Amino acid sequence: MREGHLRLSREQLKPVLDQEEEDLRAVQAARPTFLGIMPKAKREAYRTQLTSAEETVRILRKGWDVIERCEPHIAKMIEEAVENVLRKDSPEYVQALAAHQQKEDWHRCLERFGQKIFEFTRALGNVRNLACSGYVRHTRAYSQNALQAFVLAIQAAEQVEEEVKFANKISRVQVALLAENGFTSRSLPWLSEPKYAVWVSKISSMPLAEAQLEFDVLIAETKQLYESVLPELRAQATQVEATQEAEIRNFLVAAWDQFRDEITPEIFPGDTEQNVAETERMLVTAAKSSVLGRLEGETS
Repeated sequence: MREGHLRLSREQLKPVLDQEEEDLRAVQAARPTFLGIMPKAKREAYRTQLTSAEETVRILRKGWDVIERCEPHIAKMIEEAVENVLRKDSPEYVQALAAHQQKEDWHRCLERFGQKIFEFTRALGNVRNLACSGYVRHTRAYSQNALQAFVLAIQAAEQVEEEVKFANKISRVQVALLAENGFTSRSLPWLSEPKYAVWVSKISSMPLAEAQLEFDVLIAETKQLYESVLPELRAQATQVEATQEAEIRNFLVAAWDQFRDEITPEIFPGDTEQNVAETERMLVTAAKSSVLGRLEGETS
């Protein structure tokens, strides 16, 4: 109701204010060049006209300022009220919020994924170095230290793969939950599921020369993943999150518009001036109470 009257007041006041400001400019432009030496009656007549025009514009601008100050506060109050209604009565909205919050779990997975990739790359470098030490060429056998390093590298690879699978699971669950409730936003980025453990296992059975080549390829891939792909995934996630937030926000705005349509028939122009004045007093009182509350808290 208050929002409706503020809007109506704005619509009523804008053309009047524009016209009065134009009239004021015209009066100012018509100021006689030799006003100071003109007859007293003419000087006073002009000054009276100018003062009247300035006072009219001042009053109208004051009313405009009231609208400008009140509208953001009323909009915030309405938005909070509408969201409370949706949280209470709209399962779709609640589910969409819950799904959107899963982005935090996905980001944690991505951070762990980056850590695991770094650890895996380091394990690969270690096993590549140890593979050369104690290698028996005629039997193509690696030393015990090298074999142990292969095992550790395979375990590190499996940890990378687990993080990828879990991140993708979150993406699947989120987009499914959004879709079930009528939201069509894109899912969080999908990570390609690697087979690094199998790759390292195959390398462990290769002759040293072939193994070294494979190590170079695999390490180059994991470094590129850490340095380039991860930042790209974060950027994509930011875009997706913004889209999801906008869609959820649009759901709230649609509900807001529905309430606005329902109340419109009850907005009578004759009540506007009084309603706007009441709104201003209400907000001023609330602001004073808030300030007093903070002051009391600081002194207690």
